Amino acid sequence: MGYDSHNTYPTFKPIDHIYDDRLRQFTNTGGQYPSLNLPKFYDLQRQELSNLQSYRVPDIDGKTQRPLFKDIDFANVEWENIGLGYSFGPSWKTFWVKFELEIPKDWLKYERLEIDWDSSSEALIYNSKGLPLQAFTGGGQRNLFEIPKLYRTTEKQVFYIEVACNGMFGNGAEGEPDPNRYFRLNKAHLVAPNMEARRLFWDFWIIGDAAREFPAGRVEKYQAADTATRIMNAFDPENVESITKCREIAKEYLGKNVDSEAVFEEKKKINIFGVGNCHIDTAWEWPFAETKRKIVRSWTTQLKLADQYPEYVFVASQMQQFKWLKQAQPEILEKIHQKFNTNQFIPLGGSWVENDTNLPNGESLIRQFVLGQRYLLNEFGFQSNIYWLPDTFGYSSQIPQICQISGVDRFLTQKLSWNNINTFPLSTFNWKGLDGSQVLVHMPPDNTYTAEANFGDVVRSQLQHKNMRDVPTGLLLYGHGDGGGGPTEDMIEKLRRCRGVSNEQGLLPSVELGVTIDEFYDHILEQSNDGKNLPTWTGEIYLEFHRGTYTVQAQIKKYMRLGEIKLHDLEFIAGLISLTNSQYKYPKQEIQDLWEDLCLCQFHDVLPGSCIGMVYYEEVYPMLGSLLEKADKLIYKAFESLKKPKTKEIRMLNTLAHDRSDEVIELDASTQPELVNALQKSGHKLHNNKVKINVSTVKGETKIHKKVKYPSKIETTSEGFTLSNGLLVAKISNTGIVTSLYDTIAQREVIDTTENAQTKQEGTKFVGGNQFILFDDEPLNFPAWDTELYSLEKFKLINATKAEILSEDPLESSILVTHQISPQSHVETVISLAGLNDPKSNNNFLKFASTVEWHETYKFLKVQFPTTINSALEASYETQFGITRRPTHFNTTWDTAKFEVCHHKFMDLSEYNYGVSVLNNGKYGGAIHGNLIRLSLLRSAKAPDNKADIGVHKFEYAIFPHRGPLSLATVKAGYNFNYKLIPTTQDISGFNNAIKFEGVGKRSSLVLSHIKRGEDDFDVNTYENIAKENAQYGKVGKDEKSVVVRVYEALGGVSRGKLTIDENILPVKKVLKVNALENEVVGEVKVGKGGVVDIELKAFEIATYKILLK
Repeated sequence: MGYDSHNTYPTFKPIDHIYDDRLRQFTNTGGQYPSLNLPKFYDLQRQELSNLQSYRVPDIDGKTQRPLFKDIDFANVEWENIGLGYSFGPSWKTFWVKFELEIPKDWLKYERLEIDWDSSSEALIYNSKGLPLQAFTGGGQRNLFEIPKLYRTTEKQVFYIEVACNGMFGNGAEGEPDPNRYFRLNKAHLVAPNMEARRLFWDFWIIGDAAREFPAGRVEKYQAADTATRIMNAFDPENVESITKCREIAKEYLGKNVDSEAVFEEKKKINIFGVGNCHIDTAWEWPFAETKRKIVRSWTTQLKLADQYPEYVFVASQMQQFKWLKQAQPEILEKIHQKFNTNQFIPLGGSWVENDTNLPNGESLIRQFVLGQRYLLNEFGFQSNIYWLPDTFGYSSQIPQICQISGVDRFLTQKLSWNNINTFPLSTFNWKGLDGSQVLVHMPPDNTYTAEANFGDVVRSQLQHKNMRDVPTGLLLYGHGDGGGGPTEDMIEKLRRCRGVSNEQGLLPSVELGVTIDEFYDHILEQSNDGKNLPTWTGEIYLEFHRGTYTVQAQIKKYMRLGEIKLHDLEFIAGLISLTNSQYKYPKQEIQDLWEDLCLCQFHDVLPGSCIGMVYYEEVYPMLGSLLEKADKLIYKAFESLKKPKTKEIRMLNTLAHDRSDEVIELDASTQPELVNALQKSGHKLHNNKVKINVSTVKGETKIHKKVKYPSKIETTSEGFTLSNGLLVAKISNTGIVTSLYDTIAQREVIDTTENAQTKQEGTKFVGGNQFILFDDEPLNFPAWDTELYSLEKFKLINATKAEILSEDPLESSILVTHQISPQSHVETVISLAGLNDPKSNNNFLKFASTVEWHETYKFLKVQFPTTINSALEASYETQFGITRRPTHFNTTWDTAKFEVCHHKFMDLSEYNYGVSVLNNGKYGGAIHGNLIRLSLLRSAKAPDNKADIGVHKFEYAIFPHRGPLSLATVKAGYNFNYKLIPTTQDISGFNNAIKFEGVGKRSSLVLSHIKRGEDDFDVNTYENIAKENAQYGKVGKDEKSVVVRVYEALGGVSRGKLTIDENILPVKKVLKVNALENEVVGEVKVGKGGVVDIELKAFEIATYKILLK
């Protein structure tokens, strides 16, 4: 037939939007037409599981129990017969369901058999011997369990399903979880699915997306629409065989290989690397206890998926989670090892958990890697080269260096896409840290780590790449996450078909599976001249979101600071005693356990304060409270092993490397009777059952001063009080405001009393420092996470309601100031000034010790100090092993975004010849703008925990004026303010003399931050698979011991110091400069006469020295 000469019936042009809208009818199980479309043929056979029995695990002492399969005596529990419609609950409870499966003989002919289970909750199916097989997640996300070949038999088989009474995201987080949530059993069926119908469903899904989402004007869009229309027109609801014809039409568009991994074999330029993952928050809207089960559910399921799909690669981070899995289900970890050997299940990340990087101190960040890398090396035989942090709330300027010295040169994150002011301009780049170290960074352009592997995810993985002129390749991380789960069969099938579209049509970016994270980063390096052609971002990567996490849940912040200090002291004390006292055994496992607990609580929702309340009140606070108690007991036990001194003379153990002067210490006779008794015998008197002393520790020697050269005094004035010690003079109004702080040596006023909108309101009589401010705090999105810019415009200045002299003592004088915040809340603050002997003492500051009764709703309490420092364009904030400088102005939106920032022990505002630091002992939020320093104290968010911060809080801060710009004096003052001298009557001469450190030159800025035992020492190493023989160290004997010393440059310049080792106490074999993991040698360091080791570090360099002992 040729061209018709006549037209008897005209053909219309399809109306695109109407035809496109029709497409969803074909696969929709709802509405009016499912029986006339593909859903009619989804099942070949379906029957209800009719013999279900349920056992509810009882609480113990009112607490939910989550027993393992092996811990339940199933033969002696009470079973209840249940069926569809049964309600599991209430919230957080655990049920075990048992059923006998008997597959009809004529069903064995079908290609696939499944259990379809939907209890509206998380669940996990086990075989009769307790082997986990696969998770269910309820609500349609993952309801189907393909019965493996091993269980395809007509014989009766017993299976168990563990039902957790929570959804993937817990039980709600709008204040507190719903305690009475129940979960309905909607499905419990044995099913024989029509797999060709299911494959057509996947075909049509991607073809329909192409029709809707390809850009107008592209032929590929309209060809997809036409293909979808032809499939619908070819489908016959009365003839199941019509599915075959429909699939033939689909393959005209998708290609013939979409049913197997062969679709990825066509050689094509790769635009996108697709890798599966299931980000499991170690705690968030559920507790640690539930996370342990989420790990088993998620990873068991991924192992099954890896069996099914040869091209599937899955990655998982957080070595804490691997340890939990090994403890609970070692057989699943063994299966992971098998898939690791075939490159399908790859552990990575290097850290113990996916931790916060704003708040932990530098040693904690190193220990995240020490714990994570050593566990990974012991369990899997390698160290990770990537720091995996897809979801964290900001990125410290020292992360690149800490990564590099921990064996990591690659970094992945995604959270910057959440910025709420400026768009971060890069996707693939070099991130340069404070010292010049860099890591290769990629941020997945799809702006998620939980992609559902839809057509649009593939498009966005290239289209949203921020710097495509460099290396435009993107990484697609797909899989249900946060609450775990991971990829599904649907996701892999969709990606197969997306690749089919790329192969056949060419417009869609080409996605590749069967690739690893290493291969992706290797590709970037290959395409960018080993990264040299990539743009560089220098310094801190500030997240313009979640700024409230520096302050909310103040108790976890305080516990973390105390825990870090306590473990610092414990390792110093136990380490040196174990090397000088053969009768004392180093508590290696106990110390490692404490570090693991501390690092666990640095998870990026736990430490920032964004978990539900039960995480804190039932798990974290008891854990960290116990950590402090255990550490104290270990310190006491170590001290007890020391030889008893001849006299009961009180001594002060200084766990810091620098000398300390004019420390004021108060001892209580009721809790420290031996120490107080020793002081009384030397002439010190009790006052209110306490003894207050002024102490200096110089070159390891303790000196207790009965008198001071510059005594503290207090006077009452007409407007309030004057505190002075001859060096500083502080005037405090009767409303609690520091109206003047005068440095008599520098002849410099520190406090600015200029009235402006930030310092004066109606009803405030005085302007000055220590002004409490109460801000409205009503963020747009996430109450615990966020505080917003507009909150700075709505606040109330709080006046004191009472001020009185508390103590008048040459050693330390003080006044007590009371502020009534509201009818429910108040602050009592002791303002004190110590007497001094040394005019250059780092303790010459005005100190504030506050006790707050806090019962507010969406309020933010801060304290501010207007200063006379007016010309500084940048302020300095302590970060890990250094400082981060940030603008004091709002010139650009990038500057404005930093209206609330993070710091550690101090923040500082300095001009050329003078400056002011504010110290703290457990606060992290703050900001310096203009001449105004603000320290953030307490928030009162009501979600996800409506009890957050409610109650009593105690904290201290101080204003520390200093001559000259920021110097090591402030750094030392910050340490002194937090790390307390330890009083004892034991002989501690070995501590004082074993290792000494001092800077060389007047402007030395080196800090010795940590002294510990070597990780690979025979009496310290806890990992059996980590070899105790390391060729880099030479032959390591079975009894080798070492000391590790951490030193860093604190202020940003080349600096020198001198480490002196007393070889009568610690006989030195050699000194090595090593990486932070202590398993790579940077070089051997010369040991000079008298055990002297000369040290020179670059700006902000972190150095680790390993002293190998004879």
